[in-house]
Amino acid sequence: MNRSEKLSLLFSEDYRIIDFLPRAVSTEEDDFYEEAEQYFLQDKHLQEFCDKTIAIVLKVLCYFPFEIYVEEYKPLVNKREGWLKDKRCEMIVKLMKKVILKKRGQIDILLGGEDSIISISGGVLSIAVYHESESLKVLLEKIVAAEGLYYWKYRV
Repeated sequence: MNRSEKLSLLFSEDYRIIDFLPRAVSTEEDDFYEEAEQYFLQDKHLQEFCDKTIAIVLKVLCYFPFEIYVEEYKPLVNKREGWLKDKRCEMIVKLMKKVILKKRGQIDILLGGEDSIISISGGVLSIAVYHESESLKVLLEKIVAAEGLYYWKYRV
């Protein structure tokens, strides 16, 4: 199975969320949630979320081999996508900032040995973690809490 097939397969698994809220919002509160999320997607708050996301991801990447799949969406330009060849810290940070702060695109980090994915999408204040192992779950619980965010199971 190649990297792309593995990525597709793991996306079909249950997932957990790293989020700015401690649990899912009920449908009755959905309207206000959308307003609040738009508020937090503004400059200062979005920058804080971006900084926390970068800290979480870089700390996790210290513990696992990884591959990164990037999808860029630029207005009026064809979508660019593919596996990242340059996996230096500087490049990973640059890409995360671009996706989060420009609110478009997606980065999927495939953690080797764990068969887990950390997925970061532009325009949202959460990070999806697919097919987590127990060791990744324990690590993320510690790192996410230290960054002042929440880690919970998403129910479809």
